[in-house]
Amino acid sequence: MDFRDYLKERCRERGISLHRLALLCDLNQIYFYQAINKNKENPPPWVLRRAAPHLGVGYTELLIAAGYLREADIEEWLEGRKRPAESPSG
Repeated sequence: MDFRDYLKERCRERGISLHRLALLCDLNQIYFYQAINKNKENPPPWVLRRAAPHLGVGYTELLIAAGYLREADIEEWLEGRKRPAESPSG
């Protein structure tokens, strides 16, 4: 499933149209329509951040679905946070 299909499915699940999602996100409807249906690239992350709460999903999930992040990227980041901070050499 490509991101456009994913986004449309989330909208269907929430009972909103893409037009309504654009309004909820305070986006220009023409810009949003073109970003979803005409562009070859997915909407930029700032658009996904606005859309996430209205779609009932997390921002990170949208970033993964749009191809900006991989789950492996998140796992790697989490592993890095678990490591103790290195003490400065003195």
